[in-house]
Amino acid sequence: MKKMYKCRVCGYVLEREEPTDVCPACGVKGKIFEDYDSPLSRKRRKLLDLYIHAIMVHFPIAFVFSTFLLSLLISINIFKEPTVFTDIRNVIIWVLPFTALSATAAGLYDGKLRFKRLNTPYLKKKLILAVFFILFSVSVLVIQEFFTLDKSTINIIILIFSFVLSGFALLLGFIGGKLLEAKVRG
Repeated sequence: MKKMYKCRVCGYVLEREEPTDVCPACGVKGKIFEDYDSPLSRKRRKLLDLYIHAIMVHFPIAFVFSTFLLSLLISINIFKEPTVFTDIRNVIIWVLPFTALSATAAGLYDGKLRFKRLNTPYLKKKLILAVFFILFSVSVLVIQEFFTLDKSTINIIILIFSFVLSGFALLLGFIGGKLLEAKVRG
């Protein structure tokens, strides 16, 4: 039967029949593992172990940084055929709001599972930043699709918005990293 073990050095928790020879997280010899009783119910632990939010959050971040990089490279005329890269960027901009909404929904689900409530100070900050992230990503899509400006002006606007979105992504990641240090309530 599987038991839970916790690394006394880094706090990594694993579920196995016996502890490993080396901690997979920090690399310390496996002798450092101690028996561990999770404060979570088995069902909550299984749901959290899916890492839905951690996986979903990578998509909008990748799309934002890709949008910024493509807009920057398009604006300095690095491509011989910029229309192909502009088309790629435009598709990314279409997908971005949906991935941002999905990541936010996964974050709400994760926060509720992990902390049993969504009104902690860090979760409130993350939710506010996520709303701005979604609004800015929708704004970029609206500007791209409905504003009749010349291509270079649209590109500069998208460059600026994707830079701001990158800042939101960094802040969300910073706060999320702080939440990883939190002990989960049973």
